[in-house]
Amino acid sequence: MKTRVHELAKKHSIKNKEFLEILKKDVGINITSHLSNLDEDQVKKIDDYFAKMNMLKVADAEPVKVHNKKDKKDEKPIRKIIDEDEEDDEDILESPHAQKSKKNKNLKNKKNNNISFEEGAVKNKNKKKKGRRTDFILKTVEATPDVVEEDGVKIIKFRGEIALGDFATKLGVSSGDIIKKLFLKGKMLTINSPLTLEMAEELAVEYDALVEEEEEVQLEFGEKFALEIEDKAADLVERPPVITIMGHVDHGKTSLLDAIRTTNVVSGEAGGITQKIGAYQIEKDGRKITFVDTPGHEAFTDMRARGAQVTDIAILVVAADDGVMPQTIEAISHAKVAKVPIIVAVNKIDKPEANPMKVKQELMEHGLVSVEWGGDVEFVEVSAKQRLNLDTLLDTILITAEILELKANPKKRAKGVVIESRLDPKIGPVADILVQEGTLKIGDVIVAGEVQGKVKALLNDKAERVNIAGLSQPVEVIGFNNVPNAGDTMYVIQNEQHAKRIVEEVRKERKIQETTKKTISLEALSAQLEHENLKELNLILRADSKGSVDALRDSLLKLSNEEVAVNIIQAASGAITESDIKLAETAGAIIIGYNVRPTTKAIKEAEASKVEIRTSSIIYHITEDIEKALSGMLEPEFKENYLGRIEIKKVFKVSKVGNIAGCIVVDGKVRNDSNIRILRNSIVVYEGKLSSLKRFKDDAKEVVVGQECGLGVENFNDIKEGDIVEAFEMVEVKRTLK
Repeated sequence: MKTRVHELAKKHSIKNKEFLEILKKDVGINITSHLSNLDEDQVKKIDDYFAKMNMLKVADAEPVKVHNKKDKKDEKPIRKIIDEDEEDDEDILESPHAQKSKKNKNLKNKKNNNISFEEGAVKNKNKKKKGRRTDFILKTVEATPDVVEEDGVKIIKFRGEIALGDFATKLGVSSGDIIKKLFLKGKMLTINSPLTLEMAEELAVEYDALVEEEEEVQLEFGEKFALEIEDKAADLVERPPVITIMGHVDHGKTSLLDAIRTTNVVSGEAGGITQKIGAYQIEKDGRKITFVDTPGHEAFTDMRARGAQVTDIAILVVAADDGVMPQTIEAISHAKVAKVPIIVAVNKIDKPEANPMKVKQELMEHGLVSVEWGGDVEFVEVSAKQRLNLDTLLDTILITAEILELKANPKKRAKGVVIESRLDPKIGPVADILVQEGTLKIGDVIVAGEVQGKVKALLNDKAERVNIAGLSQPVEVIGFNNVPNAGDTMYVIQNEQHAKRIVEEVRKERKIQETTKKTISLEALSAQLEHENLKELNLILRADSKGSVDALRDSLLKLSNEEVAVNIIQAASGAITESDIKLAETAGAIIIGYNVRPTTKAIKEAEASKVEIRTSSIIYHITEDIEKALSGMLEPEFKENYLGRIEIKKVFKVSKVGNIAGCIVVDGKVRNDSNIRILRNSIVVYEGKLSSLKRFKDDAKEVVVGQECGLGVENFNDIKEGDIVEAFEMVEVKRTLK
């Protein structure tokens, strides 16, 4: 009888990770996985070891000393061990009074810690001066000084570009002096004009200073605004694992999750394909598990990437009757980049043509080796349709999560990631948030990228209203003032003023980045148009959510090549409106709607202005339509189609006409509109068209093999007896992008 490692670990009340180490070091059984099977001899050896260890513990235990009441006065002060988070790890002696004082102090510190997300707030309200704002100070990570001095020489750190006035301040001179110097050089600038690196270097030399270009350090949102606070070990608790379901289209990912949740998600999806990320939570043996379902179609690469970034464990679903497919390989790559453990769920084992062994062999080529074959990847054979081995899959997830020791602090202000976002016509901006740290509550002030808000309502994955959202819980958040970007990190902030300040800073930074990006893109595009005669298809994209917009945009941009390009003028979530029609009319663009419809006014406006609107609920239908449109824009290719050969038997000179050839068709046929080439000793001496084709004295449209004819050649008079005239036509061949 076989026994699993994790079953024995549970029997002896030891964590799986520690149990594996004990087996390897003390018992001499080298096992790599908690799901590995043990035979009866190994189980007996392990039980004997723990029985021996228990006997030793009993033998070493000291007898319990019973104190009489009269001995209480002789007791020593209680020994207290300082917590690991304290500064000193040594044992100290404290009196009961000192302990009580320490306890009160710790309680006070604990209360302060619960509101420690001051982000630079001035805490002493009694020291506020009239007319001076001290309610908050935007705290950012300290940067390298902009001006340093080395050996008496002033060095100015330069990042990107700098305003003339700021550069003058760093140099220690007046802005007027610099403006005057530049004016004399023929450059008219103002105090706010940006200086390039070359201009700054040239000016610095005149003031005995140097300019040093410094690469700007890209900080994460939380780091830049000091929103990331280090947790104390005592505050960390076990959190539910976040599981991402990944794999190829139609391999049964959503059906599997559907079976686990005992709900029906698939039936509401267009074409049986998951169109956006969904997050759901279940409970198994009193422990919660959060699932993130990612689409498997190739258009959703970015969505799957986001899924892998927020997950703890990736479930790779592979159909037993289909095997490894393109999106299966891509899913493996995302999981490896995210450095998360993979559990393979071999689905559809109930089908007659199912071949789980083939799946294992194919996945081995991509670095996923089964535990049974000496690897470290768990394979679970399941059937979503028949609900086979689902408990085994959930047990595997919980045991893997236990080994990972997933912990987070529920006491701090909440932090989460925007899984999906959309604009609801009735309730406004809505975001699906996965809480990663802390506890999110109604009334919390929140920021995500350049969007802020206040939590007005929270809905769990069953669309039920809740007051709080805990660790690893997915919730729908209502209260943002605009639609946040999918993938942005959400933070709970101290107050609305601070949130507004952060949002303004983020908005400025992103605007600069977008402007720079657009400028570079337009220059590159202009160069291509000038030198390569690039053709463009202008598009305006509208979709039901930000994630769908990103996926659709990326799919369409991939269709561009060196001859034709997709130019996306605007891409946003929401319904197609009149403003979209007007923009499309001006730009000569086509409007693409994914899972959205135009408003009544927009339809009328489109009919009047003859703007084309294409809508669909299946993303690859859209890509196919655009691919056909781009194919039609490609310059056509012409293929030569051979018609026949004519041999010149005699040349006649006709006044005012030129030379006329008397010929016979030796192969195929010749038409009066044929292209011809004249061969002399198998060498082409002329290529052009016929000026005339006659049968006897009459004009002929076509002459076939064996018939005699007379012909004249356009713009060529040097025909000779024995020349061969080859007739052909150029046939247009439609081109495609592939």
